[in-house]
Amino acid sequence: MTLSDQDLIVAMKNGDQKAFEALYEQYWPEVYTMIYRRINDREVTKDILQDIFINLWNYRHRIIAERSLAPWLNSAAKKQSISWYRKQVSTKQREMLYQENETLIVSAPTELETKELQELLDLEIEKMPDNMKMSFRLSRFENKSVREIADELSLSEQTVRNNVSMALERLRSRTKRFYSEPANLAGMLVFLLTKI
Repeated sequence: MTLSDQDLIVAMKNGDQKAFEALYEQYWPEVYTMIYRRINDREVTKDILQDIFINLWNYRHRIIAERSLAPWLNSAAKKQSISWYRKQVSTKQREMLYQENETLIVSAPTELETKELQELLDLEIEKMPDNMKMSFRLSRFENKSVREIADELSLSEQTVRNNVSMALERLRSRTKRFYSEPANLAGMLVFLLTKI
């Protein structure tokens, strides 16, 4: 006997994994197509699809869907796609702040500032979690593509993108603090004056 969507949704909400699997099999092609049309990247689409169905299972008690899951899944696909797109735009904007050596572009930095800033960034990179640090180094210092890094570290491409994005955010934040702290600037002036 084939169960209706309504029966499957009720069963899934009660923790029935078979009902969840049946809903997944029924809806994943439609959701995949919807995301792929917006993203145009197969790997990212798979990652987003996986996230949507993991959330569906994890938050099944809160899902408001009576006759069909289609409206909920459509909404989730749209939101996740927009979120991914925003992250991409944000990442590109952040990456534009950095030169190849990861030093923030500032107007006419002194040699000492550049050296101190590079040391600061090196220390910050060392503090990063291993996967983030490796993703960042392979991307920036070895110029490897996201796909190459994902293969080398056995991570999904989306995880690599997230790692690089978060690494850049940490460096940007640390660099901002470096230039905004008067103590750093005053300390550098004293150091410069005593060396003259």
